[in-house]
Amino acid sequence: MNIKDRIKRLFRLRFAILYPLAIFVAFYSRATAQSIGLGLCFIVPGVLLRLWSNSYAVKTEKLTTCGPYAFVRNPLYLGTLFILLGVVALVQIYLAGVAALLAFSFAYVRTIGQEEALLEGMYGDDYRAYRKAVPSIIPRLTPYGVGERWAFSFERLRRSKEHKIFIWAGIGIIGLYLKEKLLVEKAVFDHRMLGLVVFAVALAALDLAEEFLRKNR
Repeated sequence: MNIKDRIKRLFRLRFAILYPLAIFVAFYSRATAQSIGLGLCFIVPGVLLRLWSNSYAVKTEKLTTCGPYAFVRNPLYLGTLFILLGVVALVQIYLAGVAALLAFSFAYVRTIGQEEALLEGMYGDDYRAYRKAVPSIIPRLTPYGVGERWAFSFERLRRSKEHKIFIWAGIGIIGLYLKEKLLVEKAVFDHRMLGLVVFAVALAALDLAEEFLRKNR
C-alpha cells in the first residue's frame, strides 16, 4: 500500500470513526478484570470468525460460498460486530459505545451495498441465488450447498494479515488493564504487571519482526 492509498484509507468513514474512538477509549475507559473477561467473551469469537473467513476469502477472484460464507454472506463484518461489542463491554463506555456501533453500522451498510452491487455485476444469477439463500449478517443453520468448494488455507490467512488483530488486541487490552491498575486504582507495580509489560513488548516485537521478514523476502 503506497502513501496515497494509506491517506485515502485514513479518511474512509469507518477509519475516521475508529481512530478518534481509540483515542477516547485510551483516556476514558475503565478496564477491570471482570469487564475484560466479559469483553473477551465477544472479542475472541469475533477474531476467530474473521480468521476463519480470511482463510477462505478469495476477494473477487471467485464467488466465495464455502467456509463461513456458506452460513452468512458477510462473516468478516459479523466478526467485527462481535469485536466491537466486546470492546464496549471491556472498556465500560456504554453511551459512547452505542454511538460508535451505530456509526459503524451506517458505514458497513453502505460498504456492503457497494460490494454486493459489484458482486452481482460480476457473477449475475449465481450471486443473486446466493444472496437470496444466505442471510447478510444473521447466519443460517445449514450450509449453502451450491458453488465451488476449497479448503482452509493458512497462506490466504497469512496474506490477509488478520492475525495481527490477535497481537494488537492483546497489547491494547494489557495497556488498558495496566492503566486501570496504576492510574485509577493506584496499585503498586508488581511482578505480574512486569510480566504483562514484557509479554506486550514481545508481541509487538514478533509483529515487527514478521513485517520485516515479509518485506525482505
